[in-house]
Amino acid sequence: MTPLLEQFLSEARDLLQGIGENLMQLEDAPSDTGLMAVLFRGVHTLKGNSGLFEFPEMTRVLHAGEDLMDAVRHGRMEYSKELADRLLDAMDFVGMLCDEIEAKGGVGATHAADSSRLAESLRQLIGSAGSVATVATVVAAVLLETVVKVGVGLGEGELPLADIPAAVRIDAHRRACDGAVLHWLDYAPAEECYFQGEDPFFQARGTPGLLWGGITAREPWPQLAALDAYRCVLDFHLLTDAPSEALDEYFRYMPERVRRVRVAPLSLALSLDAPVEIAPRQQAPLSAGEFQALTALIAVQREILSLPMEANWHRGRLKSVAAALAGCLSANGNVAALPELQTATATALAEATPAPLLAWLSDKFQETFQAAAAVRPAEDADVVAADVVAARSERVTAEAASEPKFGCRAEDVAGAPKSLKVDQAKIDRLMNLIGEMVVSKNALPYLAGRAETVYGVRDLAREIKAQYAVINRIAEEMQDAIMQVRMMPVSFVFQRFPRLVRDTSRKLGKEVNLVLQGEDTEADKNIIESLGDPLVHIVRNSLDHGFELPELRLAAGKTAAGTLTIAAYQESDRVVIEISDDGKGIDPVVIKRMAYEKGIIDESALERLSDQEAVNLVFASGFSTLEVVSDLSGRGVGMDVVRTAVEKVNGTVTLESEKGKGTRLRLSLPLSMAVTNVMIVESNGQIFGMPMDSVVETVRVPRSTIRSIKKSLATVLRGRIVPLKSLNALLGIDAAPKANAEDELAVLVVRLGDEAVGLLVDDFRETVDIILKPMHGVLAGIAAYSGSALMGDGSVLMVLNVKEIL
Repeated sequence: MTPLLEQFLSEARDLLQGIGENLMQLEDAPSDTGLMAVLFRGVHTLKGNSGLFEFPEMTRVLHAGEDLMDAVRHGRMEYSKELADRLLDAMDFVGMLCDEIEAKGGVGATHAADSSRLAESLRQLIGSAGSVATVATVVAAVLLETVVKVGVGLGEGELPLADIPAAVRIDAHRRACDGAVLHWLDYAPAEECYFQGEDPFFQARGTPGLLWGGITAREPWPQLAALDAYRCVLDFHLLTDAPSEALDEYFRYMPERVRRVRVAPLSLALSLDAPVEIAPRQQAPLSAGEFQALTALIAVQREILSLPMEANWHRGRLKSVAAALAGCLSANGNVAALPELQTATATALAEATPAPLLAWLSDKFQETFQAAAAVRPAEDADVVAADVVAARSERVTAEAASEPKFGCRAEDVAGAPKSLKVDQAKIDRLMNLIGEMVVSKNALPYLAGRAETVYGVRDLAREIKAQYAVINRIAEEMQDAIMQVRMMPVSFVFQRFPRLVRDTSRKLGKEVNLVLQGEDTEADKNIIESLGDPLVHIVRNSLDHGFELPELRLAAGKTAAGTLTIAAYQESDRVVIEISDDGKGIDPVVIKRMAYEKGIIDESALERLSDQEAVNLVFASGFSTLEVVSDLSGRGVGMDVVRTAVEKVNGTVTLESEKGKGTRLRLSLPLSMAVTNVMIVESNGQIFGMPMDSVVETVRVPRSTIRSIKKSLATVLRGRIVPLKSLNALLGIDAAPKANAEDELAVLVVRLGDEAVGLLVDDFRETVDIILKPMHGVLAGIAAYSGSALMGDGSVLMVLNVKEIL
């Protein structure tokens, strides 16, 4: 991948993020012209950048989106939710193409159809502004879907198939009967195509599977002196037996210039001079849906025959109807009626009147219409067709609501950028170097001590300490500066939630207002990225479990629309994110019953648990309150996954809920994981590290104030009972904690969830910054330690895992 392409993908993702945010904001302020201008510039810039590369599928969709936004900002049409939905779909498609470009280095031709469909849907909004879809559009949709089923080309009667030489037509008919699929192509190059590097003659001649080709002029030829040789006014008509995939690939750069129609064998053989010979074929019985579609198609043919006849193209219309009816007979297994259809068609063409075909149609398909009337006595064929269209529309809507668009859901939209403007590998290398510098500078105090105690050079020891102070200041400033480069605002995670809440609440039939606060709060990039999946799960859980339906909220005296608040702020050296809602809350009685039924708690715990302890059971592995599995929740993988992900980055999770009032979830995470600050404690002649995130305080407690309660030690600190545990006992060391000269024991008070526990140690040492290295190999299975670190004197410090040892 070239540097230019890498830069394009990075900027494209930034622009897509901005476009998505602007679309969400415009839904609340559709008349904001400034915001509309920003949105237009984003789409325009992205389209211009994509034009630098050979990505026609992307450029085509972005060009249509740009035209649509231009129409809105100039007042030619109004901003609407439908417009936002289509633009969001288009941006999802562009994002999917960016992912494919990054993975494969390019875009495959398989996306040409989706690209053309999306571009056309965007341009239709411009053309249909202020109008309603006509009945002809609906009938065309029915015909298009039905034609594919019965194997008849749409509008073949209008094709100049008679211009094809007889030998070519016979050969094409034989190929079609042998199973080949024939297509008629109308290729209309742009008038300025020569200036765009397009050779229409070469393009037409190179069409895959070309059987025949013809050329017509769009306008009369002028005098030779007035002829503009660089203006293309030619249309190319081609007959090919290439598959659709090959044609899509060949014309991928100009799909809007090519009209493709599937040609049936009958339309090639049908003529005035000779009857058509069609070999009967076996046909499986039609399903109810296919029968309805067939009935709708026959009704449309009757309407076509009832239209006033025009001399210019009545023969093509009659041939088209005959071809469609022949396909219907074949699809219905009624091939015995084909000779009568041939006779009626020949008579209608000779007399230039649809009467013979109408008479044959009424007679031959009378039983078909009676069967349809028996099923629907109060409805005619037009209503049947309308029902087919409605069923098709409902199916498409259901599929769009349940299936991911372009391989992803709303919450799967990329959040934080995958790389900083400065390559992330360089930043990580700097962080590793500053970490090594922190370890190295910690060796200077040991050197100063050795210079004074071993060699007796006090002046040298004093100079080393002075130099250590200077190096320590520089190292801390460098560490802070590099940390600022790695810091990112939580908005990179928050920006995905407006779309997620919008789409999910619609699907659930709920009304939810999202409030985001503290989006400028910053934390380390690794911390921010680790929040993505946990927060998505929390928000989906809140929407699915927490909020009631609008009618239930109104019955409970609440507003119909609920409020979901996601707030971020900095608290000391940690980042706190709170997710709160005003939904129905968590019922502790239901939680305890579900936990008991799933075997998570026993009967004694069922009676003993407090309401808050019951609420915390939602963090138990495999706990879920939903009996029915859905694509949102209820799969038995719930809040325990969230807690595990947060604790993996040394964070904590707390949950508060009140039945009928709402729920609040609080995530507390460190600002950075690059350098860990630990307190060194001594026990049985060994030193251990305790992460300062877990340390509440250090205190010395007189042995006389320690009491034994049910074989466990405890003491009272500041009016609160604190249980005491011996660190030696927890680590399997057979030694009692040592007291000082005043018979006081050293107690390191640590935080375990919402509780405080005192660890009995021998002595306290200093606090130092370390680079925590995870345990590997056999040692990785020792859960009591979270890792190790190299000290300044070359010794190894084992860092304790508070949660595991307690």
